[in-house]
Amino acid sequence: MKQYYLCPKCKSEMLLPACGSCGYELPLINSIYRFCEGTPVKLEGSRKYIGYDDIGEDFEPEITYWNANNTERYGVYAACADLIADKFGTEISVLDLGAGLGTAAIPLARNGIYTIAADISTVMLSTAAKRAGGQYDNLILAQMNAYDIMLPSESIDIVVENAMIHLVDEPELVIKEIARVLKSGGKLIRYSSVGMALTKEEKEQNKYCNSVLSDISNYYYKYLESHNYQSTAFNVDYRTSLLQYFESPYSEIAEGFEEVFTDKMKFRLHRMKHGAHSDLQGTAKELIDAAWQNTDDYARKKYGQDYADIKGFSKYGAALDIYTVRK
Repeated sequence: MKQYYLCPKCKSEMLLPACGSCGYELPLINSIYRFCEGTPVKLEGSRKYIGYDDIGEDFEPEITYWNANNTERYGVYAACADLIADKFGTEISVLDLGAGLGTAAIPLARNGIYTIAADISTVMLSTAAKRAGGQYDNLILAQMNAYDIMLPSESIDIVVENAMIHLVDEPELVIKEIARVLKSGGKLIRYSSVGMALTKEEKEQNKYCNSVLSDISNYYYKYLESHNYQSTAFNVDYRTSLLQYFESPYSEIAEGFEEVFTDKMKFRLHRMKHGAHSDLQGTAKELIDAAWQNTDDYARKKYGQDYADIKGFSKYGAALDIYTVRK
């Protein structure tokens, strides 16, 4: 597929790897095309800056955990990619904006779809490159700024966005950019996992798991708060901006897809240990480590040395929330 980009130097349309107008050759470092330089996320008020690369480093342990345990989240992303291929075909171009670790982009490329995995963080994209392993000529890793997407207007069929818009300072500007690069009738697609019914036995087992998790989590956050921790959770309402540029969404369910997640306790504990929650981004590693050590000691004394083996169950289906651009 012939996909045009915008030259960072002269803004002319170009094909990779060099601009035919000004001759600029786009830097390709560690399999990542560099359309821009990284910039930090600014949090509200007096909170510190969080570099996007710091977020990438925080989530690298999590991606290793997911890969090792083959848990349901990757199944959801793969099912969503299959659903996009089934519904829209494979002769399309997809921009995964805020692609991060390639969780959505790699399954799309695996389906034969021309996929641009764009993120501001080279740490994130480097991990995506490792996971892709050079297997997909149709997967382009690109360092791009969501405020200034280096693609021509009306040049992309689908933009996939998952848990990115709430990280930017001015989401309405990003939404406007997404609308600009989409073709007439183009789609903004957001993935979602759909909770599915548990058996009676699973529900009973979950009662104990949930009560233990609630207690441990409360202890963990109380420790953080006692050491002047401030939540960095993002609470941005961008729905009005979405509906300014897009029609009201509709949903598509991946028929026949269901995955059972049995390590609920271990997964939640893993996220506490590594501080891999959105409200912990930017929190000093030393504080995360101390909070985890104190929480782990507390849980072992109260629930036993093997408390991490307490079973909890979740079942997920996969769905797409689909927005059609207004042109």
